[in-house]
Amino acid sequence: MMPNIIQYPVALFAALQSGLVVVNVNPLYTPRELEHQLKDSGAETIIIVANFAITLEKVIAQTKIKNVIVTQLGDMLGFPKSLIVNTVVKYVKKMVPAYSIPNTVNFMSALAQGANSSFSRVITNQSDIAFLQYTGGTTGVSKGAILSHGNIVANMLQARCVD
Repeated sequence: MMPNIIQYPVALFAALQSGLVVVNVNPLYTPRELEHQLKDSGAETIIIVANFAITLEKVIAQTKIKNVIVTQLGDMLGFPKSLIVNTVVKYVKKMVPAYSIPNTVNFMSALAQGANSSFSRVITNQSDIAFLQYTGGTTGVSKGAILSHGNIVANMLQARCVD
């Protein structure tokens, strides 16, 4: 549940290399929309920007979410810029509503822990699910569209052919 920040591609590629299915979540979802998507997808882990954690707090008890990884907007900007951005966003602009979700893991701590662990690459094939991408829900509740690794490769090859 992230906007376009550097943490998104880091988390995305880590999930795909680990053989997980990525379920993109719009950070502007209402609690009702978030609850539907989390229940429908069966997601057990979410990576979320602290600015939107209040929405998750309202619905987490009704979902299968077991792991919550929280990041702040400036986390990957390097010191001191990360400290400045995170301080301004939270305390000056007051863009991070107070929330309480027990046992969250800090994104940067998760990266550090992963860097100190061994990794066994998961072998995937073209028919394995890469993404469960939800539709806009313009005709009712949003629905998950399955995108395989093969679908993503074909899309990249199409993009490469465009002049």
